[in-house]
Amino acid sequence: MAIYIRTRPTTKTKVLGCLCALAAAGIALLYPTALLLDPSIPNPLGEPIVNDAGNLEEQSLSILIGVMTIYSFMLIAMIFGALSGFKGTDRWLPKDATMTHRDIASARFLHISQSPARRAVGMLWTVLAVILIEVNPVITTGIPHLLIYNESAPELEQAAVMGMAFLVIGLIAALVWAASRRETIAVCMTPQGMAAVKPFPLALPLPSGRNNLSIQEVPARWGRVKVQAAYAPPTGGTEPGRPVLLSQLSLTARPSRLDDARAQVEARLDEVWRAAQLVRPPPEPEGAATAPTSAEKKCPHR
Repeated sequence: MAIYIRTRPTTKTKVLGCLCALAAAGIALLYPTALLLDPSIPNPLGEPIVNDAGNLEEQSLSILIGVMTIYSFMLIAMIFGALSGFKGTDRWLPKDATMTHRDIASARFLHISQSPARRAVGMLWTVLAVILIEVNPVITTGIPHLLIYNESAPELEQAAVMGMAFLVIGLIAALVWAASRRETIAVCMTPQGMAAVKPFPLALPLPSGRNNLSIQEVPARWGRVKVQAAYAPPTGGTEPGRPVLLSQLSLTARPSRLDDARAQVEARLDEVWRAAQLVRPPPEPEGAATAPTSAEKKCPHR
């Protein structure tokens, strides 16, 4: 896990995000509009591309897949630009990073998420999922027709198309699930409070000490053990509040690897405590409250 600071989008960034959103909408509507205006354009949802002899053009199919892939990349880039323009960007804070409280207060929030390497892999899975969504009609209709094209067995070709469609949909679902696990925010913090899993609302107070963060072990399926990260928020009294489970920081492991899981969860809780120390307002100087005003300096004996 790592700590990130979510910046606030500026006016220029919001304008750029609006332009990217308009460009994404235009790109998304470009191909359907072209199909309506010019029916001669190859339609992957209709008949496969065939030559004069009635056979599938492998070269035309590869060109169509390449065009759809480039089209997907352009659409992903515009969507990513629009999201960054409206929600801000994440800046990774390494161990030796020095941040002033003014920089943290001007940001939207701090959050604990997966390491930069794992988040990069999650972004790659997202890109592949979007590309498969765009190229899915071409793959499901073209590849079975290319491999088992036989006019005397239309049922076999239809079954192959359905099987390819279910295979690609399952692969897309697996990629989206893997990407979401690497992109989900585990803990979010501002100087006003803390939230688990979701950035808002901030219903929990900031931890007052490292002892507010602990681990719990519960049995899981197939003989494994789940090492849960728990947070007991301070209540102002002698007893801490009811523990809140930080599910994104928990791990499930076999009994033989239980020590490694404990060490990993403790390291993640250390990151939560470090983020709480970064986001907490600095203490006021002792002499600030008793410093004389300008009027008192002029009239000390009134």
